[in-house]
Amino acid sequence: MKVIRAAALVLASALVLASCASVAQGAVSGALGSLTGGISAGAPSGGMAASGSAAVAVDFQSGEILCSEDSRPMMDSSFWVAKVLTPASAATKNQAEVVFVSDGKKMWVNHVVASRKAVKADFQIGAPVFFLAGWSNHDKIGADSYRKDRWDLGTITSVEYLYKNQVEISGDLYTIDFLRVPTDPIK
Repeated sequence: MKVIRAAALVLASALVLASCASVAQGAVSGALGSLTGGISAGAPSGGMAASGSAAVAVDFQSGEILCSEDSRPMMDSSFWVAKVLTPASAATKNQAEVVFVSDGKKMWVNHVVASRKAVKADFQIGAPVFFLAGWSNHDKIGADSYRKDRWDLGTITSVEYLYKNQVEISGDLYTIDFLRVPTDPIK
């Protein structure tokens, strides 16, 4: 009988603590949501909440750029978010040393491209844009994916679905909220 009472006491204590944790998490989530304009601590991938079908991902942090170690032309390369440690120069054979956001590794890269979030005026057939590889037809992308997944560079092939906040890049539809425009020249 003492074992049953002890088990019941432990179970009751666990339930009380769990409910306190849920209340605290809800309060923190609500407070963060009001401070960040709707970004919820409980959202998938640590930081994005959707409002209807048009969800907005967080942006890159200050100093973050897209870069590629690939020696192929930029249009054929894959890019990752990173911060520059050593800018490219003649002394570094036009390579930049970066630290990648996705895994914290340092590496010398061939391509470094500053970018900004795209706006509707940017969407014209033939315009170059960065898009998250593998994220076609998605209207929700988490903050971690936005900053840690692979980016590719492509050109807009159709604006037929711009009214749905989508453009076509090489035959696939992408939500315009998650596209970026290069602000550096494409080589």
